[in-house]
Amino acid sequence: MKRLSAIFFSLFLFSNLFAANEVKALGKDPIIKAMDTELKRSMKKLSRLDPPIYFLSYQIDSERSVSVAATLGEKAYSYTSSHYTADIDARAGGRELDNTRKLKSIDYGRRNPNILTSGYMPSPKQIRNMLWLLTEEALTAAQEDYLKVKTNALTSSKREDNSDDFSKKGKAASYYAPIEDSPLISQQMLEDMTKRTEQYSAIFKDQDFILSSAVSYSAALKNKYFVNSEGTKIVQGQVLARLSYNITSRNKDGMILERGNYYDFTTPDEIPSSEKVISDINRSIAELKALQNAPAAEPFHGPVILKNKATGVFFHEILGHRVEGHRQKDDDFGQTFTNKINKQVISPLISVYDNPTMKYFNTVPLRGYYAYDDEGIASQNVTVIENGVLKNFLMSRSPIKGFDSSNGHGRKQAGYRPVSRMGVTMVEAAQTVPFDTLKQMLKEEIKKQNKPYGLIIDDISGGFTMIDTSSPQAFKVNPLLVYKVYPDDRPDEIIRGADIVGTPLTSFNKIIAAADDYAVFNGSCGAESGWVPVSAIAPSVLISELEVERVQRSYDNLPILPPPPAEEPLKGGK
Repeated sequence: MKRLSAIFFSLFLFSNLFAANEVKALGKDPIIKAMDTELKRSMKKLSRLDPPIYFLSYQIDSERSVSVAATLGEKAYSYTSSHYTADIDARAGGRELDNTRKLKSIDYGRRNPNILTSGYMPSPKQIRNMLWLLTEEALTAAQEDYLKVKTNALTSSKREDNSDDFSKKGKAASYYAPIEDSPLISQQMLEDMTKRTEQYSAIFKDQDFILSSAVSYSAALKNKYFVNSEGTKIVQGQVLARLSYNITSRNKDGMILERGNYYDFTTPDEIPSSEKVISDINRSIAELKALQNAPAAEPFHGPVILKNKATGVFFHEILGHRVEGHRQKDDDFGQTFTNKINKQVISPLISVYDNPTMKYFNTVPLRGYYAYDDEGIASQNVTVIENGVLKNFLMSRSPIKGFDSSNGHGRKQAGYRPVSRMGVTMVEAAQTVPFDTLKQMLKEEIKKQNKPYGLIIDDISGGFTMIDTSSPQAFKVNPLLVYKVYPDDRPDEIIRGADIVGTPLTSFNKIIAAADDYAVFNGSCGAESGWVPVSAIAPSVLISELEVERVQRSYDNLPILPPPPAEEPLKGGK
């Protein structure tokens, strides 16, 4: 017992020492020192105004990036970039009612409440002067908007959920984890990747059915500096790099066809080998060729397998925005799940978590990872759905009925106000089978429903979902690669031009089985707080009933002339 107590005491001392070192490092950081000094100077006066500025935060995003792209064996462009962006979030009034509240009626004179006062800084030496100017602008906008919000609240009907506009002050956070440099943004890496993109893009030269092609590399090192009037000070760095390729063609009836791939990494050791990339490129060329000659999809309703990455996109697009907390108190929101806490909303086979504390899954880096969100709250693993039952919403500092605090999901792009967003979404099945078994289950379901065939959705580009009360609560998802599967021994048949359509509650409750082939989808998600990097981890799933419709037809013809032959590079002369 004494030994155990000693271990706990040692851990306590180590934790306190680590925290003390972070505070010390924050105190020495010149950017944080300038931000904190200016914020305290501003709050001394702004908090005494009428209406007062009761909360103020400063965020500075520092970014260094490189990018290169090549087509048909030649470099198309290459650039490096470095900049600082400052955002000011000023809240006027009080936590119960402030300038950020959505108006019940349209005021064309009000600035967009989702847009923060922001500006670019050419040098960190100008931080205090820049923050002073931006604070003055943010102050004026916040006070003007607060008076409009206050008048609107008095003259409009009461909201169904009249929760406060901002959560109560919590414990101030201190965190210091900047990244000073990375070989992924070095000049040497840019030169190496220029050669690789040229090499890969040259593979498409002799494929006369390909209309356009490109291979690109991009990498960015970002450091976020954040302070607020509650005492929080955070510096966190992140490196994201991506190598990708994309090819397109057109069918004789005008349909645009597309294939591609991407590889995300955070260190040079994670860069895929040339053998791997070239193998994937050749597979994509074969798939695009097959799509060009494939029959068009017909309207269909029946059993479908979503492959693992496609499942991740499917859940992200259709479920994600419906479980973001701030939307639940918006009377214009469709509120599909608002009143369904502790009720079954999807198949009992499935649980869904959002865990932005995860950096990797099976060695694959996750773009949705972050240590602290854009409101200075530590990221948390949130159980959203457990065995089909809704348990939680993803929360920022905008409280809703039954959820009065953030769970670390307030996120934004530079220039926007944070709202609750997804990070790393994990779709987990209670029971799984090998994919070959799942495919056999699909064939059995086809026979059971007396359908001529089922579908395997191998790849999805994205889609959209309607979430406002003015629209039907429906979705459309855009597959890129679809196969017909027959109940007998006939080989699978590739088809083109299929869109998945439906409503979320119906579709999610039709999941009847899952495979054990979990895979990662890495992408970017757009909403009112801008674009943020996200990840989804999911297995392949069998859905007993899903509806597919034909895509809108294009009336463009194939090019009248064939592509020109590959040319030799131009050479200089006297």
